[in-house]
Amino acid sequence: MATGFKKREVSIDRVTAVESATAGVPIIGDVRIPSLEPPSTSVSGYAPPEIAKVGSSQDRHDRSAGTPHYMVGNVYDVPVGLVKSNPFNPRAVYTNTAVDDMSKSLKSTGQRISATAYVDDQGGVTLIEGETRLRGARSAGLPTLRIEFRPHPTSDRSLYEEARAANVERRDQTPLDDAIKWKELLAKKVYPTQVALAKALELSEDHVSRTLALANLPNRVIHTVAENTELLNHKMLNAIREYWEVLGDESTLELILEVAKNGLGYRDVTSRRKAAEKGPVKRPRSTREVLRYHGAKGELKTFEEEGRMEFTLKGLTPEVAQELTTKLMALFPKI
Repeated sequence: MATGFKKREVSIDRVTAVESATAGVPIIGDVRIPSLEPPSTSVSGYAPPEIAKVGSSQDRHDRSAGTPHYMVGNVYDVPVGLVKSNPFNPRAVYTNTAVDDMSKSLKSTGQRISATAYVDDQGGVTLIEGETRLRGARSAGLPTLRIEFRPHPTSDRSLYEEARAANVERRDQTPLDDAIKWKELLAKKVYPTQVALAKALELSEDHVSRTLALANLPNRVIHTVAENTELLNHKMLNAIREYWEVLGDESTLELILEVAKNGLGYRDVTSRRKAAEKGPVKRPRSTREVLRYHGAKGELKTFEEEGRMEFTLKGLTPEVAQELTTKLMALFPKI
C-alpha cells in the first residue's frame, strides 16, 4: 500500500519569525549530524578541520554523551573543571601572591591571553601552559578558561620544552622553577643526563649545574624568596644558597627578609657568608689602668698576649706635655 505525505500550509508570519530567529546563527557542518561543539564553547577565528590528535584519542570520545570535540588552532572557553594541569609543567613554585593577583586580574579585566592545551590520550584537556591562569580562575570561581588548542605533543620532552619556551618568552620562568623541575626530569629520565638537558635547552653545562644546586634549598626558603620577585636571579639565589649552606634555615629566612626590605645586593649576602665562615672576631684580652697627671686624664691598656701597650693622655698644657715627652723619650734608646 503506497503512502504519501500531505503538504501543510505554513503561514507567512511563522516563516518570517523562524528566519529572523536563525539569521544570526552560523551554519557549521551538516545539520543532520549532531554538533560536536560544546554548548558553551566560543570559537575565535577559523582553522582547517584538523583534529587535536588524529586517530585513536579522538575516536575514544563518547560522542553520544556530548563530549566536546576540540579542534587544533581554535580557541574555546573550556569549563575549568575539565582542565588538567601539565604533568611536565616547567613552573614549580606558585606563591599565594601570584595566584591572588591573577584571580583579581581575571575578575576585573578578564582573560587577556589564552592558555594553550591539547586533547590527551583519554580525550581530556591537558594544559601546555597557563597554570597560573587556571589557578587564578579556580580561585575567582570563574566557570571557564579560554584555551587555544595545539597538536598533541610527540613526547614528554616536547611537552616540557614547548611550555618552558612560552614561559621564557614571557619572562615567567625563574631559576628556582628550572632547578626543581630539572631535578625531577632527570630523576624520571626524561633527560638522561645534565649534558643532554643542557644541549636540548641550548644552555651551558655550567649554567645547568649551578641552577640545579638551587634545588637543595628547603621549601620554606624557596617559598620565602619566591615572594620577592626582585631576588629571583641567578647571582642572588646562589648567594642565598651558599649562605644557607653555612648558617641554615632560620638565619637564611631572616636574611631574605632583610635583603628584600633594605635592597641589599648579592655582594652583601656573600660578604656576610664569608664573615660567618671565619667565625666571630676574637677580641684580645687587655688590662686597663686609669691615669691622672697634672690634672689631665688618660689610660694605659696592656695586651699581654700580644705584647702590646696603648697609652693616652688628654688635657695637658703645652709645657707639661713637653716635660712628659722628654721623660718618656729618656726611657728609650735612640735608634
